[in-house]
Amino acid sequence: MNESLQYRSPLSPGIEALSCANSFAFTKHIHNGHVLWLNSEGGEQYNLKGCTTILQPGSVSIIEPGIVHSNRPWDPAKRHLRSLYLGGEFFLHLEKLLTGEVKGKLTLPTAVIENRKCWQLAILLHEAIINNHDQLLVDELIVSLFSRAEMLQFGEVICRGVTDNSSDRVMNIVEFMRARCSEDISLDNLAEIAMCTSYHVIRLFRNQVGMSPHAYLVQLRLERARELIDSGQSIADAALLAGFSDQSHLTRSFKKRYGLTPGLYGSQKLS
Repeated sequence: MNESLQYRSPLSPGIEALSCANSFAFTKHIHNGHVLWLNSEGGEQYNLKGCTTILQPGSVSIIEPGIVHSNRPWDPAKRHLRSLYLGGEFFLHLEKLLTGEVKGKLTLPTAVIENRKCWQLAILLHEAIINNHDQLLVDELIVSLFSRAEMLQFGEVICRGVTDNSSDRVMNIVEFMRARCSEDISLDNLAEIAMCTSYHVIRLFRNQVGMSPHAYLVQLRLERARELIDSGQSIADAALLAGFSDQSHLTRSFKKRYGLTPGLYGSQKLS
């Protein structure tokens, strides 16, 4: 098993931890849910909304669903990237922990929080998940981290959502692809939705989202395949249900995106 790159899920719903202590570069990608990430060792160079910067130890970054970004270690010899993937179920669970009620009102914007206490708590939560600690400890750390004023004030907000600054046409295209990512989608389909030429669709989408429509569709399919593997589907079935032509196509794309083959990823989640 590749111990330098691990994915783990606790019993708490809607949360997953990634630990990456190697030089793997995460090229342009998206997440279906929020990602909270930090480096406990070394800086992480990342590109978001066309801007490249470095997240240093002591700071925590939050990125909303669907926002295109990439990241790589500034110094591979000193890297320890720690990510917490937060799905919709997580925010419902968090709201119940914090308020005793579930109204579906909690979310987080894309932001950088420069607060060492939040950074330390995020590391403790990440370690508890990676090391399969008790559910009680995990939930206590979730409450400790997300009830802090620094988290609620969100630090420096750096952008708002994948389509907040985009036209309605791009929003409609993204919603269409999310709903039908496993189906065959043509550029003509997208042009009809956007009510413009295919040429203009590519330019509009790339300028406002940060990658081509096809590249974005592949990312949606990869996230869907990962969810299917998490639910116990075989790799072959996950490939077909997510829209890949076959298992080998999924395997090549999956390893490029997540740093592991689907088989190794699945075995980590079961261990």
